[in-house]
Amino acid sequence: MVGIFGDYVLSCLHGDIVEIGAGESSIYLTFIAKKYGRRIYHCDIEYGKIINPMSISGYLSDDIEFLDDNPKIQEYEPSKRAFATRMASDDFFRKVKLTPIAFAFIDGDHNYPQVKRDFDNLVPHMVENGFILLHDTYPPTEEYLADNCCGTVYQLRQEVEKDPRFDCITLVRGTAMGVGLTIVRIRPQTEPYYKS
Repeated sequence: MVGIFGDYVLSCLHGDIVEIGAGESSIYLTFIAKKYGRRIYHCDIEYGKIINPMSISGYLSDDIEFLDDNPKIQEYEPSKRAFATRMASDDFFRKVKLTPIAFAFIDGDHNYPQVKRDFDNLVPHMVENGFILLHDTYPPTEEYLADNCCGTVYQLRQEVEKDPRFDCITLVRGTAMGVGLTIVRIRPQTEPYYKS
């Protein structure tokens, strides 16, 4: 779903891609970044999720720039189209100069305070009508509230659903491993009829 929807978004909007939490989604997002000639930023705190896929030709990108979490680097402007960071997402948003973003996928830490910060850090970089996808937003049972499952990401979904700056829909079955995928659209602020 992430790859199909991301392909649609990039066919309609100008802007780049951000992925918080690398994994299977990295395959699809890298493919559509290449297809549309867009820059992609991958961020994950786990070293293996960034380094291991880079050793496989074509998995992330053959033309990828890697930045480790170096405390000496205050601000970083990527020079290549594909960019991967092994650092906490808070550091990523503080250090990396992002281009305008059309499509973002958040599937990193699964606790509400962190995913809220990731979301809030992304919003200023999003183009109008851009999309942020949130994973793990609809735990099917209480057991899924564990940190190694969906955690408390659903709380952000509930909050965003009430925020007039966004349109959102949550897919709950048959996609996103059955744990919910919330699609958030950044409403245009230039048209008076969109303002609430």
